[in-house]
Amino acid sequence: MALKRWIAGSLLLVCLLCGCGRQVQAGQADSGSAQPQQDLGSAPGSAEPAVTEEELVDPPLEEDAVSDDAEQLPLSGVVICLDPGHGITNASRQEAVSPLSSETKPAYVSGAAGNSQTEEALNLAVAELARDELEALGAQVVLTRQTNEATVSNIERAQIANQAGADLCIRIHADGSEDSSVYGMSMQVPAGSLLGTPSIEEPSARAAEIILQAVTEATGARSRGLAQRSDLTGFNWSEVPCVLLEMGFLSNPEEDARLAQTEYRQQIASGIAEGVCRWMGVR
Repeated sequence: MALKRWIAGSLLLVCLLCGCGRQVQAGQADSGSAQPQQDLGSAPGSAEPAVTEEELVDPPLEEDAVSDDAEQLPLSGVVICLDPGHGITNASRQEAVSPLSSETKPAYVSGAAGNSQTEEALNLAVAELARDELEALGAQVVLTRQTNEATVSNIERAQIANQAGADLCIRIHADGSEDSSVYGMSMQVPAGSLLGTPSIEEPSARAAEIILQAVTEATGARSRGLAQRSDLTGFNWSEVPCVLLEMGFLSNPEEDARLAQTEYRQQIASGIAEGVCRWMGVR
């Protein structure tokens, strides 16, 4: 509006200087009553009428610039599903490990725990940070759960990503071991004859390798590499590329302490976003 008022004021000043404005008759200046305007365009050789403020519009270049900025975000049009593992629930039932098998596994399982945190809370906290990072880059992000108290089976988690048409599903977890000296990050990837959609195997492995490298670069964590899994329900029911990030071992006191720090969690989230950009070929 400031631009419109400036343009209108400038045009009015030009018109007045050129003598094209309507002459004010004596006794009318302070009357407050509306006076009929002269039809300046009706007389031959008369000047064009002054442009009114209502006829002015902002230059289209400004709107184009905003549109261009949105289109230039590196992950515009990309859909990412973030699956914070586990959740607090009293539900208990079995579900099929694969659409190709009658074998079943528990639909809901509890996660690991450290000295100062539980896995389901850690997973969600990092997923929320990663969501913010990815959305800032233009991605559309879908979360499989948004609270720690959640009853979402592994098949349902896969179906959420499938129904969203996700370009990639990233399952976010933390590890645990009876050996407290074990530490480091790793990626698990789908493989084997139980995959309902075998075509996801190659792109999943490629995404896992790239994202793991980006996250370990961002955090300085030790990389334990990739592990193929044929027994994970969430992988076998997935119809979109899918990876599982193990952020570290809550059973290791030092790694547990780092994973409890907001700054370290943010580094993981930033690494995830950077890895997705690299995988999509925009970085």
